[in-house]
Amino acid sequence: MKIYRIFYMFLLAILAFSCEYDMTGPNRVSFVDCSECSADEPLSAYITIILRNPYELGTTGGVIIVDIYEGNLEDNVIFKSIQATRTEVEVNLPVNKKYSFAASYLIDNKTYIVVNSVTPKVKSDKRSCDEPCYYTTPRKVNLKLRRTG
Repeated sequence: MKIYRIFYMFLLAILAFSCEYDMTGPNRVSFVDCSECSADEPLSAYITIILRNPYELGTTGGVIIVDIYEGNLEDNVIFKSIQATRTEVEVNLPVNKKYSFAASYLIDNKTYIVVNSVTPKVKSDKRSCDEPCYYTTPRKVNLKLRRTG
């Protein structure tokens, strides 16, 4: 009896999170903000890098070094390097390529590195808006330092 409950809950979870169409009809479930769309397919995407406040950690000079690598971090193909002094920094990257990010926090003469990666992709939605809608996803990459000890 317990196995049936687990199977039933699993089946409900699959139905709830994997459907592309609304259960009540053929209308597509949409999370697209039409004001952020473009009529032409974009060749690049603006990615917001989210960092921890450099001043609350005592980061040297209030600067966080963010290195952006094309492909995997291990490939060591540097695309761009940024010195950030804010909690959010925006960069423009070509789509359909993987980018790895490494944020270096220098605190009390120790270097802490936060690593993450994204692959900006172009998606389209022709039903939710009046005109064809092209948008990029993901738009953010989290490089916040969680703890230092």
